[in-house]
Amino acid sequence: MARQLGMGTTEFLARYADNGGTTLKNDAEGRCVFVTPEGCAVHPRRPLVCRLYPLGRAVDGQGGEKFGLFPRQEGCEADFGTDGSVAGFLASQGVAPYFEWARRYGEVYRRMLALLDRLGVEGKVEERDEGPGPVVPGGPAAPEAGAEPLSAWQDIDASFAAYCEAKGLAAPRGIAESIGLHLRAMGEWLDDLEARAGRDAPDDDERKDRP
Repeated sequence: MARQLGMGTTEFLARYADNGGTTLKNDAEGRCVFVTPEGCAVHPRRPLVCRLYPLGRAVDGQGGEKFGLFPRQEGCEADFGTDGSVAGFLASQGVAPYFEWARRYGEVYRRMLALLDRLGVEGKVEERDEGPGPVVPGGPAAPEAGAEPLSAWQDIDASFAAYCEAKGLAAPRGIAESIGLHLRAMGEWLDDLEARAGRDAPDDDERKDRP
């Protein structure tokens, strides 16, 4: 969406994101900020949830997927019917790369959760001097409206720009290349955190001595 609007993700998050960067802002009437009299202002780069509507998608732990049908929203001018198939609809909406990106980001997210659980940390992920990392227990369970992004990693342009500078790489321009490098940077960050967690973890004797 940021590319569609000719801006970076830093500006996009500040102008159009809400709830810690997890949702898009709504206008005074409760509609998505990108709904205009002419239609969706970011339609060519609309997010996956919009591409799927009126379908909803759920994926289980084994990768199996199920689809459900949402009721028509008030004011929606989309065509509803029973002709065609789910596969045909998905192909027409160009969701394949979005499914793949969601899968890859899901893997990183699960790694983060596993690491937090291993470290006994509850809360959110936020930026520190050395980069994004787990915070101390007691962090808010949910972001407040208009809050800063939950993690510096949500700002894709800024995070992979810092990575490219540190590695001496040229920042990619394409969306797929940018996402690939973003995932690579996050993976290496997690590799380092997991290695440090392993070095700092107490051995069995130390655990026995603890109350």
